[in-house]
Amino acid sequence: MFKLKEIEVITGGKLLDADPEKEIKGVSTDSRTVKEGDLFFAIRGPKFDGADFAMEAVEKGASCVILPFGKGPSNIPRILVDSPILALGRLANYKIKKMNTRVIGITGSLGKTTTKELIYTLLSARFKVYKSKKSYNNNIGLPLTILNAPKDIDYLVLEYGTNHPGEIAYLTYIARPHIAVLTKIARSHLEFFVNTLNVAIEKAGLFEALPPKGIALVNAETIHLDEIEKRIPPLVKKIFYGVDKGDIKPDRYTLEEDKTKFLVDGEELILPLPGKGMLENAMAAIVVAKELGIPLHEMKELLRNFRDESMRMEIINLESGFKIVNDAYNSNPDSLLELFKTFKEQKDKRLIFVLGDMLELGDKAPELHREAGQQFVATGHKILFTCGELAKFISEEAAKRGAEVHHFQSKKDLQDALLNFVRRGDIILFKASRVVQFEDIIKNLEDKLK
Repeated sequence: MFKLKEIEVITGGKLLDADPEKEIKGVSTDSRTVKEGDLFFAIRGPKFDGADFAMEAVEKGASCVILPFGKGPSNIPRILVDSPILALGRLANYKIKKMNTRVIGITGSLGKTTTKELIYTLLSARFKVYKSKKSYNNNIGLPLTILNAPKDIDYLVLEYGTNHPGEIAYLTYIARPHIAVLTKIARSHLEFFVNTLNVAIEKAGLFEALPPKGIALVNAETIHLDEIEKRIPPLVKKIFYGVDKGDIKPDRYTLEEDKTKFLVDGEELILPLPGKGMLENAMAAIVVAKELGIPLHEMKELLRNFRDESMRMEIINLESGFKIVNDAYNSNPDSLLELFKTFKEQKDKRLIFVLGDMLELGDKAPELHREAGQQFVATGHKILFTCGELAKFISEEAAKRGAEVHHFQSKKDLQDALLNFVRRGDIILFKASRVVQFEDIIKNLEDKLK
């Protein structure tokens, strides 16, 4: 990949106690998963300091450690830098400039990862494609994706995430996109952005980084569309996609409980995921694939067999007759409302919604959780389990409007109550912010409801 003497120059650091000609084999920021020959970046997080694990990384086979000046052991191969995070970005930027690849960048408040997975799936039929893992979309995950990518790829599909102003600009410095997709703006990260207009301006920074003759895809049904559009450079090709609006949209569509059927340019297509939001993600991917020369008939089977990342509208059918919908990777007020709209109450099956806290909403958090409780009942739903300090506001509002509500402070109490409450044929839907980690409950339910 790179020799240590190159890395010293690229990162602006100082190489010590190491062979300058030694070549690294990979990069890592986690001492637990370091492989032989890796370059280990000792990054400091809110709950740990990578410098404390520098020796462990070397003992596991790391060729060298990137450390901040004045930190870490002095008897290991190391490069001292101003900031390991910035050094990681500089190295990724250097690598991508040397790669003969085109970057497809995706941002938005809703559907980034699913859109990325769909684009990767459709393009892989004809091209060599590499994608970011899971939601590797921040100032650590994005450069790690680039540094671990093979050199001989046609397209690199990246997510560009942000929860603070200025982060998109930094990520586009690392990797300037050739094709940029903005899914939809929603009420997320309001603790740091205050309002959705600021979210839209930040996300539109992905378009501002496009080169002349780049391609900008915008969800035509997003809020602040005018504000976003004026940030697209004049020589960039603009495409507005959507479900009910846009230059490119389905001729017709049918939303079913476990799949979506739709018609595009005379081609009948099926996506094995429910909901209008998932159809929007599919339309973005279809537009990208069409722009790159892939005909719709080649996409048909790829869409039919598509499997999303886990915990994103993941439907788990148990042999015992229960169905679990795991949409618990993350949550914000708008994605939660989409879940309410996607699933309709049925006469012969109970829908049981299990909701946790939505985080990073700032001072508006109680108000927005109360709004979710109102929307729960307004969309026709009846049975609600909640867990968490903020989620109690969802329950309070839903209870006022006649819903059957069960609120718990601990996940253990929630799990025990669910096991006593559910019966064969129930559909149990989970959604919460990532930090809540509802997957623990879901795994236990799967095991006990078999």
